[in-house]
Amino acid sequence: MGVWSACTVLLIPLLCGLSHGSPDLGLDISIEFVTSNNPNIQSAAGMVSFTTSDLQGAIGGYQLAKLNGATNLIVSGEALISLVGNITVNVNDVLRNISFVSSNRQTAPSCMFGSMNATMDRAFASLDQASTLIKSIQTSTSSQNTGALTSWVMMIQTSMTDISNYLDQLYKGVAAVLASGQPLTQSTIQANINQAVLLNLAGAISVVTTAEKGLTTTVRSIRSSFEQSGNILNTYSNDLNNALNSVNNTQRDYYNQVVGRISSYQGKISWEFGWGVTDIKNTLSRVNSFVFDQDTSKAAQQLNISIGVTNAAIQSNSVIIQSSMMSQMTQIFTGAESFIQTNVKALVPVFDKSLFSLAATMSGGGAFASNCNSKYGGAITNLENNMRDGLQKCFNDYANTGYTDSFVSEYNMVIREQTRTISNRINFCLNLGSNTSPKVIKLGIAACLSETIALSDALMKDVSIQSKLVVAMINLESLATVQRVESCAAILNHGLVAKAAKLDQLLATCQTTNQ
Repeated sequence: MGVWSACTVLLIPLLCGLSHGSPDLGLDISIEFVTSNNPNIQSAAGMVSFTTSDLQGAIGGYQLAKLNGATNLIVSGEALISLVGNITVNVNDVLRNISFVSSNRQTAPSCMFGSMNATMDRAFASLDQASTLIKSIQTSTSSQNTGALTSWVMMIQTSMTDISNYLDQLYKGVAAVLASGQPLTQSTIQANINQAVLLNLAGAISVVTTAEKGLTTTVRSIRSSFEQSGNILNTYSNDLNNALNSVNNTQRDYYNQVVGRISSYQGKISWEFGWGVTDIKNTLSRVNSFVFDQDTSKAAQQLNISIGVTNAAIQSNSVIIQSSMMSQMTQIFTGAESFIQTNVKALVPVFDKSLFSLAATMSGGGAFASNCNSKYGGAITNLENNMRDGLQKCFNDYANTGYTDSFVSEYNMVIREQTRTISNRINFCLNLGSNTSPKVIKLGIAACLSETIALSDALMKDVSIQSKLVVAMINLESLATVQRVESCAAILNHGLVAKAAKLDQLLATCQTTNQ
């Protein structure tokens, strides 16, 4: 194209002064093999509108994947779009200009030819970028597709070099025609413009449009594979997010179960302990009637003190056991949640690997890709749902806090019986007589009340032991609950890892054997 620039500098003052239009190459004459006969330049260049439309259609509406996967699918898609755009815009601008120059009346030929310099420079700049773009596409497609892209682009680049050379020669011929000063006749044209140049230029243009037709087929194939791969990745991303949300919801439901269980247990314990305290307190009014009697005063006063100590001990044990249960059962949730989340974090990269391999299989677009996807794609894309269902089962089957119901119920029964025994014993003693009974009876009442104090002390020690025992049992059951969940999740983890590895192996084998 350097010749065009030099000729333009020399001839523009002369040629741009011509006011009449020219139908062929800026010359006021119809030239054979430019707009007439077959092949001709105008017809060959005119095909660019069809090849441009087809090539744009091959990539039009293509939506980039949301995830790169293992092959940089987003980057590859962007490169494919850029490659097509460079050719349909910059490369094909040269052919559009040739088509226009070949037949339209315009200004002088030097002006017309000179305007193609910048167009040709942009075309070669775009073609120089093609190898880099193809390398980006290559990461997500097959070597066969990469080879086809490279071949079509090289064919276009070689033909564009030929077009540039022929245009230089053609411009020299046109300039020679004008410089000769001879009338514009066919003999003048044939004497200065080599017909072989016209034929070769038409042929080189046809090679470009033919290569673009082949490129269109390859681009459609790559686009289809990229879209299938992108759909797999997008679906996986959505399903994985849904699965993780479902696991989190299960954990939240379990947390609510734990909180509800704690509240229920605390309510039951408060109720039973409260009634025990009330039963014993209800005896105080009757005990007080013996406080001012000489024969029963000492025993009655000591019993009053004992009742206060007993009630305080009951309430203290109630607070201790409620606090211990809250702490320990909260740890059940914390321990189970931590292990479940650890499993999830360990499994997601395994699923990623399998799904990315499947996506790479589809983006590569091998001969067996569709069949392999039909055979194993469903199992691979369902791995995250297997995890979700398995972890939910671990929670539902092995983390049920209802296992501790019997401990609390039996403990409440023991406490109720102990406090009832104390109140019944006090009422028994008081029912032996009154402060107006004979001395011997009142002394018997005093002795009975003293023995009740000793009984109450013994029973409160038993309540303390029972409280520690039920806390220990809840602690052990909590530990067992966490261990059950951990074991269930660990088994699930190993199973899914093994399943993913086997599916990876089957998928890899299928790509070469179709089995």
